[in-house]
Amino acid sequence: MTMTTTDVVKAAAAPGERGLTRKTARRLAWAERTVYGAAGTWAAVGPAMDLPWWAHGAALATGALTGVGLWKRSDTDDWTRRLTSSLRALPVLGWTAAYTGGLLVPVFDYPNGWPMLGAAAWTAVMIPMTPWTRSKGLKRAVDNLLVLAGEPEVVDAEPVTFADHMRALWNQSQATGDTTLEGIRQYDPGEPDFEAIVLAPAGHTVPRTLDERAIAGVFDVPVEAVATAPVPGYGPGRLAIQVAPRLAKARRAREALEMEAENPGAALERIWAEHVNCTGGAAPGVDLVAYIIGEDQIRLRIAAPRGKTLRVNHEALCSALGIDDISRLVMEGAGPREAVVYIYRANPLLHVRAPTKEDLTMDGRGRISIGVAHDGTVARIQLFNFDTGRAQHGITAGTTGAGKSGLMRLLCAAQRISGIISWVADVQGGMSMPEMEGRVDWFAKGPEETMRQLRALHAVKEYREAHSNGRGDFDFYGPWCMIQWTGDEINRLLSSLDQDVRKEAAWMIGDLQKTGQKVGIGVDLAVQSLHLKELGDNHEIREKGKEGHVFLLRTASSSTQGMGLDGIAPIGAHISPIPERIYEGAGAKELFEGTANTEGVPTPGMGWLITEGKAILFRTFVLEKVNGLYPQLQELMDGHPMPTLTEGEARAAGAAYAHRGTEAAKGPVKAADGPSVPSQGRSDMNALNAELERITGLLEADNKAKQQTEGDLPEAPSPMAAAKAKAPTIRERILTALQGHPGGLALKDIRTAVGCGTEGGPATRSVNNEVSALANENLLVALGKGVYRLT
Repeated sequence: MTMTTTDVVKAAAAPGERGLTRKTARRLAWAERTVYGAAGTWAAVGPAMDLPWWAHGAALATGALTGVGLWKRSDTDDWTRRLTSSLRALPVLGWTAAYTGGLLVPVFDYPNGWPMLGAAAWTAVMIPMTPWTRSKGLKRAVDNLLVLAGEPEVVDAEPVTFADHMRALWNQSQATGDTTLEGIRQYDPGEPDFEAIVLAPAGHTVPRTLDERAIAGVFDVPVEAVATAPVPGYGPGRLAIQVAPRLAKARRAREALEMEAENPGAALERIWAEHVNCTGGAAPGVDLVAYIIGEDQIRLRIAAPRGKTLRVNHEALCSALGIDDISRLVMEGAGPREAVVYIYRANPLLHVRAPTKEDLTMDGRGRISIGVAHDGTVARIQLFNFDTGRAQHGITAGTTGAGKSGLMRLLCAAQRISGIISWVADVQGGMSMPEMEGRVDWFAKGPEETMRQLRALHAVKEYREAHSNGRGDFDFYGPWCMIQWTGDEINRLLSSLDQDVRKEAAWMIGDLQKTGQKVGIGVDLAVQSLHLKELGDNHEIREKGKEGHVFLLRTASSSTQGMGLDGIAPIGAHISPIPERIYEGAGAKELFEGTANTEGVPTPGMGWLITEGKAILFRTFVLEKVNGLYPQLQELMDGHPMPTLTEGEARAAGAAYAHRGTEAAKGPVKAADGPSVPSQGRSDMNALNAELERITGLLEADNKAKQQTEGDLPEAPSPMAAAKAKAPTIRERILTALQGHPGGLALKDIRTAVGCGTEGGPATRSVNNEVSALANENLLVALGKGVYRLT
């Protein structure tokens, strides 16, 4: 391996010898200087004192032995060793020379001050030099010469073992003090876990500061990966340590699994912290406030930080929680920063029950149950608002096969059961809801009959407005029954190629939506698209239709969903898309193994209900289809009387209402004697009896209408044609404007009086031309330039 010289600090010490730390070097230098001071004083005064001969001889012998030792150590080619030996011998040899000089004063008879001066000079040199301390750090200083020179060159070093590397890390740390690391034993050559003994210098204890946290810092591992224990049979000068980051990680994982097995909430909290509320997660900053874990459902309460709004991507959250089928996760908003997340073991709306009479009967608040919500509760809508005294509008959007017609069937059944007059227009020619014929007061088939029905309904509205005696709301239990008009596949009519039909239909529907509620007329629309070009370019139809309830079933585009929610989406609503089919057991694993379920469950009737400020994932009640019909629905409807218009309303509705269903009634009567009705046992006999009762009811209704209208009733007029017929011509407007001005009016004032420049007013050129024509006919007299009066 290669390493730079900056990596060699304490590891350069020879075996058995520890390099000096800064703290140890300072202590040794102070001790050495103290010895030099005492020795120098003794060398100055000792020779002059009356001491035994052996005392002086010991000083001389020490110098002689030191010289012999220096001579032996100098016999080497290692100049560093020679220099180190010389430094260590220099203090002893210098002191012996000063001491010997003092002893020779009587022999050579020179002044006694010279030996004292020599001893003082020796002391002055030795104290700052501290040659003994310097010799201990000399070799390390030589090895680190490049570092001291500031040269960061990379040098090749011999490969070191794991134990050498751990010992080097230990020696480099200032926190380890004078201790050493011995007995290093690595558990596995491929893992960094090991155990060792911390050894203090002889006669010392391992510092108390050398705890788990300090040891973790030496090896840069988590604190929980370090364990310490006394060494059996030894004192505080030894400490057994274990540094095992991989074992600690495995232990944490094992403990987490054991905890999660006993407490599923711990697993949920861990997953949320690791994959949702984290940097790069599905919803950073979104907290898991509370949760309830059931057998088939997990319910989470989540919240964004204060001052932030909750924005969670549905698909990203499913991915973070490990949910492959996104239909198993439902999120309902509860304000701008909180929501409730429902996680199901399987989609809760795959199997929904059939409706009952109680479901479709209006309660005291004007509500009916239309289906089942994802949490098992019933999904309700309001047909009539008793607080405001107004009928309710609604709009249903969904592509082909999404379940619009099935929803309309339930609404019609609920209207009949609840005593509401039900008028249904199937613009597709009766193909969408054929079983409604004869079971509602008026079932219009095709665009032509739908237009007659709309004109009749508009005429009834005007009749009620004229006879309501100034009442601003509708009395549900009054003389008139509430009317609910249902337009299925209404896009076909509102996007008709006939411009006049399209404009008239859009105007009548829009006017019924704006003013029909107060007189007990509600409008339900079923459309495939909410684009304006599909609604006769009338945005009021879309906006007014969303005032009561909105059903968003499976749509072909996200734009339709956005248009349905615009302006009414509850705060914090999270509307997820509805799949065409739900495939249980068709995850990536099953697809890879070739065992995926290919027979998915269709989702007609599944969607979002937006009403009363809430968005609810639901599915309509499921009806069983037998031979193309729905016997359950027929039984629910046929057992209740069919409400109809009063005599005055029927006269206002005109001939189209009086003869409604006549052609449809005659057909089945003729076919009743033939083989068109199959014979398949008792159940078919019941169906036959119900069909006969339906036909009889149609005939009775037709006879009743004919009795009420002995004379031929006219068709209900077209509101657009009536408006045009009532509108005065430009000529009439000009003559009317001039009647009150015998002095005449200027042409400019005439144009203003007849409404030029206003919405729906005549064009300026048309007025000018008509004034000229009246003047030529001598009906106007020109009083001057551009001034006219009546003749």
